[in-house]
Amino acid sequence: MTLREFDYEKEPVVSIVKKILTDALNMKASDIHFDPTSTSLSIKFRINGTLQEYTIAPDTVKSNITTRIKILSNMNITDSMHPQTGTINFEVEGKHHDLRVSSLPVCDGEKLVLSIHNYENNIKSLSKMGLTPVDTEKIKKLVKSNQGLVLITGTTSSGKTTTMYAMLKEIQSKSLNIISIEDPVKLKIDGINQVEIAPDKGITYKSALKHVMLQDPNIICIDDLINDEIAREAIRASITGRLVISSIYTKNAYTTIDNLLNMDIENYLLGANLNGIISQRLVKQLCPKCKEKRYTTEYEKTIIKKLLNKDVQELYYPKGCEECHNGYVGQIPIVEVVEISDEIRSAITNKKDRKTIRELLYNDNTPIIINGFNKVLEGTTSFNEIIRITDVKIDLDESQNDIKEYILGNTTTIETTNEIKVEEPTKVEDIPNSEVQVVEQKEEPTPVVEEQHKEIKEEVVEVQAPTPVVVKETEPVVEQVVETKQEEPTKEETPIVVEETTPPTPQKQMPTEGRRLIEEVNELFSDDVEEFNILAEILNDDTPEETPTNEEQPTPAPVETEEPKEETVETVEETPVKEETSVAETQPVQETTEEQTPVVEEQVTEEVKEEVIEEPTKVEEPVQQEINVPAPIEANVVEEKPTTIEEDEDDE
Repeated sequence: MTLREFDYEKEPVVSIVKKILTDALNMKASDIHFDPTSTSLSIKFRINGTLQEYTIAPDTVKSNITTRIKILSNMNITDSMHPQTGTINFEVEGKHHDLRVSSLPVCDGEKLVLSIHNYENNIKSLSKMGLTPVDTEKIKKLVKSNQGLVLITGTTSSGKTTTMYAMLKEIQSKSLNIISIEDPVKLKIDGINQVEIAPDKGITYKSALKHVMLQDPNIICIDDLINDEIAREAIRASITGRLVISSIYTKNAYTTIDNLLNMDIENYLLGANLNGIISQRLVKQLCPKCKEKRYTTEYEKTIIKKLLNKDVQELYYPKGCEECHNGYVGQIPIVEVVEISDEIRSAITNKKDRKTIRELLYNDNTPIIINGFNKVLEGTTSFNEIIRITDVKIDLDESQNDIKEYILGNTTTIETTNEIKVEEPTKVEDIPNSEVQVVEQKEEPTPVVEEQHKEIKEEVVEVQAPTPVVVKETEPVVEQVVETKQEEPTKEETPIVVEETTPPTPQKQMPTEGRRLIEEVNELFSDDVEEFNILAEILNDDTPEETPTNEEQPTPAPVETEEPKEETVETVEETPVKEETSVAETQPVQETTEEQTPVVEEQVTEEVKEEVIEEPTKVEEPVQQEINVPAPIEANVVEEKPTTIEEDEDDE
């Protein structure tokens, strides 16, 4: 809007104020704002719900314009320190208009707001309010009831009063006694007894409603349920066989019932007497002369597809011409009409949960957001206008969280969340490949252990020199699992203690005949370790040695290890690699018999399970694809429970 210019030095203030009011009425403004600043007076019009700047008056005439408006509204011009209210009766081109004036002291002067009520021109019949035929028939059915409560809900400046007057005109009749209680009376209607609230005269909502009940009314109209007391009185008035029409500040039908229950109104009274709820909001109407079609964006197409289940390729959008304001002309209501069925009454009376009540409300009734997007498809309003008035947290239920997040811009597409949920399990399963190997080894561990035992057995027989021999392993599972560390030959007979790390689950395995002899000797002659070693050598010398095949053996290479002594004992221990405190005694290298088979089987089995589960990053020693076999693997190195020997010696 271009700013209007006045000659404030030559033109009188009376003429300037008259032109301001005339332009506001011709431009169909709903409010006029006079905002004082330190250097000027900004004058703004609210047109189609949007505040637009009209003109700026200099500081020299600021107080004069304010005083002229206070004179027209019969205010006290000498009092600028207290808020005041008044009314201006203004006539333009033979049409009468009522303007409500409110003054408020601010830092830079007095702020004035003039509210224009063009009810004579705006109030139409229900069929001409822009409602759908279905909603129109529902409203007519509600207002023709003999008793009960009908509520009109919405926010400030949502057209509640206009709808209420249209309903009163619909039921206006000489055979009905209709009394309305208003603050103030916006429009005088013939055939309706209108009472204006005047607290200074002792006329309040409570006192007026009390005396109206004595006037034998058929229909009572209360313009606003301002508090809990008035709401309870309105419910009780509907019990006596009267039809009560009123309004309340809520956003939709669901929140209306929720608010009434929070007003200490008994559930059985509300469930038995509530007939229907009319919830509405105002949106800008597209100018029929300049609106144009355009292709829908992906954002618009997705929302309409989700809510209406329709594929839309084109929509109307505002363009702007000389006869409209930025492509819009006037406002129309978006309405949801809910009839209270017997199921809803029963749910309210029996104090059902809110989710159940909401499902019943919108089971046979169309929500306000759906009616709004239907207006978009008709070309009555624009897509952006419906998004502007939509409160996604209230208008959409919990089952529509995906569309909520999409409208709010938290997600790029509605299907994004679902796709992530489907892909996550497959990605997690693909990562831990080692777990699959563990299952396979648990099902058939025997072949792997036997093959590993043969390899180790051959290596033990061959290795008699201090240099290590590396044997190439063909089984991929064993290559990843078995780790043998090089140990230089030691002739010390002192036991070596291996510190505990993570103890795996031990597995029981029956020892062979030679091992049983060793255990018996260990128990009987634990005090004499040297005699026990001699007996073990004699037993092991009886088993024939197998000649290893050296065709595919690579050149031995030394392997660096940080703790060679501890690792050697770990690979030859008979106990199933508990990695607990264990003692192993070293013996002369040369004897390796078949009686060591159970020891190797137990050791390899446990190492396979342990090493597969552990992640390769946690292994401090370098993992080789080939098995590094220690050069001097000594016969009869391990006792089944090495700690037992040490404890027995201490006991003795």
